[in-house]
Amino acid sequence: MLHATRRLLTDTLHPLERAAAIELISLRGGPGDAEALLPRLLADPVGDGGLVEPIARHGDKAMVERLFDRFVADGRLVEGAPHDLLWAFGWAGLEQARPVLFAHACEANWDAAPAAVDGLVQLPPDGMEDQVRAAVQTCVGQWLFAEYLPALAGWIGDVELVDRFLVDDGGTDLPSTDCMAGVVLAVGLLGPVGRQRLHDLFWTDQYPSIWDESVCATGRAMRLTGLSVLDLATGLRARLQDPDQKPPHWWFVMVCDMARHQAASHGFPPVWRFLPPHEPALDLHHALFGRNDAWEEELGRLAMERLGVDGEWLSGDIHALRRPIEDLVRRGALQAELDACSRFTTAGA
Repeated sequence: MLHATRRLLTDTLHPLERAAAIELISLRGGPGDAEALLPRLLADPVGDGGLVEPIARHGDKAMVERLFDRFVADGRLVEGAPHDLLWAFGWAGLEQARPVLFAHACEANWDAAPAAVDGLVQLPPDGMEDQVRAAVQTCVGQWLFAEYLPALAGWIGDVELVDRFLVDDGGTDLPSTDCMAGVVLAVGLLGPVGRQRLHDLFWTDQYPSIWDESVCATGRAMRLTGLSVLDLATGLRARLQDPDQKPPHWWFVMVCDMARHQAASHGFPPVWRFLPPHEPALDLHHALFGRNDAWEEELGRLAMERLGVDGEWLSGDIHALRRPIEDLVRRGALQAELDACSRFTTAGA
């Protein structure tokens, strides 16, 4: 059992310390930590709701089934149950949870619906395809809807239904900016088939990356489709080769936002079991600062050169990412060294 787990069980921690301990257990814990924390969550779901993640990640399926039996009644989470349980049911592979997850996914709720979608897409959709299709179709052509529901079109692999959200006919019934996260996740859940669709979303219109939900959804979609920040930056540099091109500032914003998101989420445990690894930190560095880390290769310099006043603040935003990305490269090298030492020590013993 980790020392962090013992502290959670015996000490009164500052909220920041508590959050750090839970994060550490999620990253480095094991079955013993999950077993020790489970009674706390069962006894106090409101005060100890943050324990769902480490328990789900390191506990066995039977533990999560106990949570399901305790906190689900009449096809829904009981009042006061943490919404992260919906994600945990899918992570643990509880197929009996599918009706519960689908019911919550269809609701316009900022907390339960995203967690329900995150849980549902980790389960097979066997037998739910028509039900899902009927629900998602009600969102097509609407301005507002249950934000994450369209993601389920990608879950069932309905390419035609996903494409109906991507058609811009010049009308007013396109999804609102803050409803795009589910659409982007749908594209990502198509896998490699969604790569060109995601690419086209980036370059044909102003991408809604100003909303955190869309940024997070895009980060997942990029990993699922194999489209990297380095690919985006390479595409931007290619467009800038045309001296007559007047690049909009949001091209740079998009690359910067996605690099920032990838750097900030690097090393965190995946929200879906099937989510591919993060883009290597060195590739993020190449994307923003060039292969040779030379001033003339930096996207910040190109922004200043091509955008005028807008380029000045964008250059500052891009430069601010240098240190965190360099820290990720150093951390990766250190971790590789420590892992190598551990293997050597184990072999020597």
